[in-house]
Amino acid sequence: MNLLSLFSVGFILGLTGAMAPGPLLTVTIGESTRRGGITGPLVVLGHGILECALVFLIVLGVGKLLNNNMVFTFIAVIGGIVLIYMGYATIKGLGTYEIGATADNARTGLHPILSGIVISLSNPYWFIWWVTIGMGYVMFARQLGVKGIIAFFMGHILSDLVWYSFVSYGVQLGGRFFNLKIIKAILFVCSIFLIFFGAFFIFKGFQFIR
Repeated sequence: MNLLSLFSVGFILGLTGAMAPGPLLTVTIGESTRRGGITGPLVVLGHGILECALVFLIVLGVGKLLNNNMVFTFIAVIGGIVLIYMGYATIKGLGTYEIGATADNARTGLHPILSGIVISLSNPYWFIWWVTIGMGYVMFARQLGVKGIIAFFMGHILSDLVWYSFVSYGVQLGGRFFNLKIIKAILFVCSIFLIFFGAFFIFKGFQFIR
């Protein structure tokens, strides 16, 4: 993979995860009704600070494991399976997907940046994603050095910024830009890519045990 590929993969993986209904999306919608469109970027800032720290810890604290082919294969295969399941589950759930149903006027009372950190920490899925899919791609990215890791992370966090900004400003403007059919189409395409990346991940994982 080159830098552009890593950036693109990070963006698509991040976009699919960001678009899936969850606690971060719920809080973003709820807080946007009170704070306005700036909520989305601020929530992503908090979320990004936490993820940047985690990537830093992965690179420093798990450096020896990243050079172990068996560990790499295990994480790659598990991450690939998770990706394929995520893609399948997302496509399966498109028929009942509703963005408005996640809002519930949820409000945390915290500053959006702090909400982004706290909500992410309290979400088990976030940990699972990073110890499987995220860690695996950090391994790939390390082959290109620091630039590779930055490219993957920037693509990943940019997808969060694009989506949550779209959501929060959409709420502020009265849902003018919320076309559910378009959102479902984007989610479907991203899910196909998830399945593709999952298969690629599994293939690359088994290559390392030859």
